[in-house]
This record gives sequence, structure tokens and C-alpha cells, in this order.
Amino acid sequence: MTIRQILLVPHTHHDVGYTNSPRIIDDMHARIVDRVLDLAGPATGRDDEFRWTFEVARPVLNFLRRAAPDRRAALRDLAAAGRVSVTGGYLNMTQLSSAAETAAGYEELSAMRDAGLVPRTQQHGDVNGLSWGIVDQMLDAGIDRLVMALNPDHGRPPFVQPSGFHWVAPTGRRIFVWLSTHYGFGEEWGIIDGDVALADRRISEFVSALEGRSDYGWQTAVVHAANDNRWPTDRFLDVVRAWNVRHPDLPMRTATIDEAVDVLEREAQGFEIPLVRGEWADWWSHGHGSTAREVAVYREAGTFARSAQSSLALAGLRGERATPLAEVLGYRRGPVRLRTADEIHEAMTHVDEQLLLYGEHTWGSWETYSKPHSTFTHSHHNAKSAFAYDAWDHARDLAIEGWYRSVHAGAPASSDRDVARVVVANHSESDRVEVVDVEVDGARHVRLAAAVPAFATASFDVPAVPQEDEAGNGIVKTDLYRLIVDPSRGGVISMVDRGTGRELIDPDGLSGLGAVVAEVVAEGSDHPMLTTSPKLFHPEHPGPLFEAVVADGSGPVRVTRGGRLTRISWGSALPGILQAETVVTISDDVPDVDVDVEVRKPEHFGPESIFVAFPFDVEEPEFLLETAGAVFQAESEQLPDTSKDWYSIQQAIGVRGNGQGILWGTRDAPLVQLGGFHTGQWARTLDTERGHVMSWLMNNLHFTNFPARQDIARTFRYRFRPAAVTRADVRRYGRDLREPLQARHYRGPAPLQALAPLRVEPAAQILVELRPLAEERVRLRLHNIADEGVDARVDVFPDGWEADAASPVHVPARGTIDLLLTRSSH
Repeated sequence: MTIRQILLVPHTHHDVGYTNSPRIIDDMHARIVDRVLDLAGPATGRDDEFRWTFEVARPVLNFLRRAAPDRRAALRDLAAAGRVSVTGGYLNMTQLSSAAETAAGYEELSAMRDAGLVPRTQQHGDVNGLSWGIVDQMLDAGIDRLVMALNPDHGRPPFVQPSGFHWVAPTGRRIFVWLSTHYGFGEEWGIIDGDVALADRRISEFVSALEGRSDYGWQTAVVHAANDNRWPTDRFLDVVRAWNVRHPDLPMRTATIDEAVDVLEREAQGFEIPLVRGEWADWWSHGHGSTAREVAVYREAGTFARSAQSSLALAGLRGERATPLAEVLGYRRGPVRLRTADEIHEAMTHVDEQLLLYGEHTWGSWETYSKPHSTFTHSHHNAKSAFAYDAWDHARDLAIEGWYRSVHAGAPASSDRDVARVVVANHSESDRVEVVDVEVDGARHVRLAAAVPAFATASFDVPAVPQEDEAGNGIVKTDLYRLIVDPSRGGVISMVDRGTGRELIDPDGLSGLGAVVAEVVAEGSDHPMLTTSPKLFHPEHPGPLFEAVVADGSGPVRVTRGGRLTRISWGSALPGILQAETVVTISDDVPDVDVDVEVRKPEHFGPESIFVAFPFDVEEPEFLLETAGAVFQAESEQLPDTSKDWYSIQQAIGVRGNGQGILWGTRDAPLVQLGGFHTGQWARTLDTERGHVMSWLMNNLHFTNFPARQDIARTFRYRFRPAAVTRADVRRYGRDLREPLQARHYRGPAPLQALAPLRVEPAAQILVELRPLAEERVRLRLHNIADEGVDARVDVFPDGWEADAASPVHVPARGTIDLLLTRSSH
């Protein structure tokens, strides 16, 4: 195909950090908007007119919050004239972000629209993948075009860059995707610095390569004029002018990303482009394992945020009675004051912002790996981590206030003033029975199986201290399972479901279930990532060869029983690498098995990985993985050449095969490898024989902005059960792990059971996400997890609440709708 024009798209790539501290960079990006306004000048209509694209939405949103009316008007006028584009992605997000977090980013776009700015395109740079559910979220936000400027390091693109294709959402809708070149060519080719000779040579080579491709049907070449956090200048205009003098038969002009995609979409109507569906599994997601502690804090903050939103919404719906207040500002205590609806909305918005800033793709500075001990490296890490801890602090505080308000709302207090109870709240639409962990008087933890109706609370006696003994032969029987624990193999080597006689653990696995496994580079390896550069951990250089070593133990298997719960624990170690303690908790009343693994690992530099093994005995397995807003089947529902060595999930996985199934979930660690260990294979297909799930806690396989060392002292929490497995099952299991029953030890006038203020049916198909809004409103977000549409009925029992839509409301297959409840004024 002959290229007939070149569109040069100027922008800056938005890193929250990397070139400087996030504390500096985040504010400077808002200042970039002012700089663009100053550079724009009067309209000329020429090819070399200054045009600009704001790659993500956050800097524009921050600008709008503080800008004077005339500056806001200037931005609006430039956008209306097609000289600047605003885009719809909040930041360049990773697959860490949940659907709720991503939705919060899209909701911020209303401020743009109120200012007369209409985002039509979403642009991503660096990130090598996106969660499948984001396609539906984009469409719900009014955005149907995506530009991905993938970074070629540590991964492969799904198609040759550049290319275009249609990406089909879980609901069957579609968006147009432009898989662009890496934005960094703008600096590498001299474009943004006005190096006319270098730019001419490299752009000419680029155009020649496009014309030599049989699969490139476009007549337009799109070139980025950008790089990391570049302060806007107009030097790239010299490149446009010089090119047009030298190449009058191939004009170049500046363009916004909206204009560029408009052209590409029009041209694509003349030929067929690929139509693909499934997950864009991110090769770069292994970076989530470079900061295992902080990622776990971030995920726990997300759980607190969901609990806070739901409990405060239910408290408002129930009609609040007097909530007992504390007199000390203590983290174990109740609130000392109750926030207004507007204050709660403001606090939750702040938590949303902090979660989005941590889920953004910039992990560290450009010298984090090469200078691990520099003050800049530590400062950047501190600033990045602060987003997670800030979210954790505020979300946890909101969740505590929400718990107190919710359990006392609509429920009279008991006459017993000093009875200690465990009070448990269920914030979901379904009746639930779960094992909950409760801290008692700050001195010990107890667990119990709590049954709580939908949207209700219940109270229970505090369990007695269980009795401990040793299982000398490692054989443990409970009402539901029979286990054999072998510390020399790191964990549970047999687990039989006594109801069905089914063996859950693969006897031929490398280790037992719950074992900690270290992966180290084989001795004597001369892989180029070791001898030349860590950047060469890359598909073009398969390997290096890793050896998996199981942490083992020779100590006793300890068993404690009480309250119809059995707790099994053992220790293990790898000398010079780590120590671990694994605890398995089994209830006689609930099929779920909880596995808690405490890992204590000193600092170590150099390539390594740490896993927790779950070698399930499922033959010819299919793996259903929960991503943000969707469930996909690994291998068969992925874009071509996306990551199959590892995956970053939300909470849950379903493993099924030959009539057998396991539901498995993780609270703290999102990375998994499936069917075994695949590090360094860079596989194009996922080849598995057994249903092993390897939780990839941490790794050290990075360069530039990822930490060069690994250390940890933390407990990682898992849950699984034998079960039939459908997509809906995986979605629900993940939601229940994301928003578990909330239990607290409580002394004082213990509240009696608080009844549900609403009912949502059919609960088997609908997941409900509650959130209080300003001005005494409550939003019900209804997620249909079934493969067919459903009419959902929502009944609100307290008087004085009105819905903005009549019940029942139709929710499309795998779709989401919002229902708004407002307290009437009379």
C-alpha cells in the first residue's frame, strides 16, 4: 500500500513519576495544560499548526479544578476547533485495577463534559495489556476507540505494530483499536527535539517499512512526537516544515489523536481488519511481583473501600439510630464523630484517587534498578507506596465507621451492656456462610463460621480457645476432608473430599499444597540477561533456565480444634533464602479451605521468584480467570501473543476438567502461573496437563523502574473449594473474596440482628455494588454475571426512598446498569 500522508501526533507520555518524584510530576502535568495553551497561538490552518493531545484525563481534570474561567474557555475553544484532544483514560492503568476503580476513573470524565470537553478516544502508552472488561466500561463511558502505544520490552504485541483491529467486549459490543508504535520513537527519532536530519531519515525508513508490508492497508502513517513526561515545546514543527520541503509528494501535518483515529477508521472501511475477543494479558504484569508488600496493601485497601461503601449505604437505607461513639482516636475503636453524606462522598472520592494512582503503571524511577540505594530511588518508592497506604488508611477508617453505623442502624441494642460478641455484617445480595477472622481485645485472633442473611447482620458468641495437639503421622480428618501433610514436601500431599471420595491434590506434583517454592537461575547460566543486561529477559532470548526448590520442614504438624474448626500448621525453610509458616483452616460447616502462608525473606539482589503452590489434581484443565469486569478462559480467550507465561488476576480462578472443578482465590497476590512453572518460556501457547495454580508472590526479573531486590515479612491469604465451575461462579467467588463478611469483636450494648433494608433478585445472577453519594443518595450498581439478560427486581423496604427507574430493570448479559435511590424530601 502506498502511504499518501503522515500525521504527526504531539503529546507527552504520562508517567506518575519515573523522571522525577510522583510528588513533583503529578502537579506538573496539570501545568502542562497551561503550557499548551500558551504555545497554541492563533489558528493558521496550516500543516505545521501547533496541535496537541492530552494522553490521559487526569491532568486536564486537575487543570479544570483550579483554572480561571478564561483559561477553561481557551481550552474548550481549542478542543472545539480540533487543535487539542482530551482523552478518556484516567491514567495509563495496569491490570491491578478492579472494575470499580476503573469505573471511578471514567466517572470523573463528567467534569470534562461539564466544561464542554468531549473525550472520544482512549490512549495508553507503555502498558502491554488491558483487562477485557474495560472494553464494556469504555463503551458505557461513551468511548469507542483505543490507541495502544505498546512498549516492546519484556513482551510481544498481539499484531505487528502499527495495526488496527476491532476488539469485541464480553457483552458482544466492539471498539476500534489502533495498535500504534511506541511513543518513545518521538525522542529516539529526534522529532520532539527538532533534529530535522535524524527525523527525516527515521520517518522515511518507517514509511518504507509500512509500504513493504502486505498486511498494512492504510494510506496514512501515524507518528508520535512524545516521550516520558516531556515538557511541551513546538520544536517538532521544524520537522514538519523541513519534511514538506523535502517530500512534497508525501505531506506531513500535525494532528490530534482524535483526528488521526478518525482518518484511520475511515480508511479501514475499505478493507477487512481482524476481529478479536478476549483478554489482553499484559506481559509487563510480572512487575506486580516486584513490590509484593505494597501490592497486598493496595488490594486490602480496595477491600476496605468496598466494605465502607456498602456499609455506609446500608446504614443510610436502614435509617440510623444512635451509633455509640468512642472517645479515643484509635484504630481499634469506633468513630468519635459521624461524617455527613457529603463528607463521606468526599472521603471516598479521595480513596478512589489514591487507588487509581497506585494502580497506574509507573512503578519507580529510571534509576530504581541501576541505583537501588540512591535517595532518589527510595524517595520515589516512598511516594509511589504512599498512594497504597493513603488509600488503606482512609478506606479502613471509613470501613470502621461504616461497620458501626450499619450494625446499629435499624437494630435495637441488647439490654446486656458488657457481653462480648462477634458481630458480622453481610453487605451483599446473597445469604452467605463464611469463616471469618476476628481480633479479640488486641491480643488474639479467633475464627468462626458465620451465617448471615443478605444485606443483614448477625452476632455470635466469642469462640473459646481451641485445643492443640500434634499429628504425628501428618494425617488429619475433619467432617469434610481427610488430609495428609508432609513437611518434607512442603505441604499437603493428599486431600480427599470425604463426601465424594475425590482426591484434590496431584500426587505427582513437585510439592504439596501450600508449599513455598523458590525459583533460582540454574548455576552456570550464561543467559544474556545475566551477562549483558536485565533488559534481555525478553521473548527474543528465551530463558534463562530456572530451578524450582521447595521449602521443606522437619518439625511437627500442629493441629488445633474447636468450634467446629480445624487448624493445621507447619513450618518450612530454604536456608539462606526464606522461612515460612503455612496454616490451613477447615470448617465442618463450609466447604471452603483457607490457606495462610507467612513468608519471611531477607533482602536479596539478583533474579529470583517465590511461589506458593496449589497443585490441584484436575486433568485436561481449563482455567477461567477473573479479570476486571469479566472472566476469560486462558489460552482460548486471549488476544494473539499476549502473556501465557503469567497472568495478573483480580481475585478468583476456576479450574475445571473431566467433570472436576476447583474454585480458588487470592486476597493479596494477583500474579499466577498456570499448570506449572513457565518463567522465561515466552510461550505462544499454554500447555498444561494438570490444574496446578502457582501463586507468584514476588520476582526480581526487571530493569529500570522496578526494584532490584526482594524482601518480605507478610502473610498471604488464599481460599479454595471443590465445586462445579462456571464463569458466574468465578465472578461470585472473586466478589466474595473482594468483599468478605465484615466481622468485629464488640463489647458494649451489643446490637441485635439488623434486617435487610432491600432485596435484589435473582440473587444467583446479579452482583450488587452499593455506594452512598452526596445529598443522601445511594447508587446500586447491578452486575449481571450470567450469559443471558435478566430482569432484576429491586425492593427497598424503608419508607422515604425513591428509585430513578421502575422495578424490574433489565440488565443485559454480562452487562451492568446503575439504579439511583434518593431520599424523598417529604
